Amino acid sequence: MALSPTQKKKVRDAFVVYCTRAEQWRLNRGYSQRRPVLGYGLSAKADQLDDCSGFVSKVWYKGMQVTGIHLTDPLGFHFSGFGNTESMQAYLTHEAPLDKYRIGDMALWGPNDWDTHHTAICRKAGTRSTAIFTSHGHQSWRFTDDAPEPITLRNFPQHLIGVFRHPALL
Repeated sequence: MALSPTQKKKVRDAFVVYCTRAEQWRLNRGYSQRRPVLGYGLSAKADQLDDCSGFVSKVWYKGMQVTGIHLTDPLGFHFSGFGNTESMQAYLTHEAPLDKYRIGDMALWGPNDWDTHHTAICRKAGTRSTAIFTSHGHQSWRFTDDAPEPITLRNFPQHLIGVFRHPALL
């Protein structure tokens, strides 16, 4: 179910706050691919272990928690802590319009169009060169720690499969 314009704005605002704080408090986060992902609902400042898809799922959960608006897990597993980039690709069927990326859009990378390895979530709308995505995981290259960091799609060194929009934000 798509949200109203007012609901979309509230959810996107919550995403920006969480992603920005996660980047600021990046050293409180470590990298782990364990399942189930733990720590749904914790503050972005809290000590946590995530991988890229777990982080994106937590962003969506926090948006739901902060706004009180029901959202569905982009991993397709009802915020249970399961799922990964492959389940995300199966769930997200709507590609975002090229160079019209909005907050909440999710980028997927991999060696080819059917083998996903990484994801990030848009926290500043824009184009391939100007939109800012929050990326978390060992695929990040600028820092020695695997923690949330801002990236642009243009500067990410992997094959971009696509940028997808969650059904609630269509």
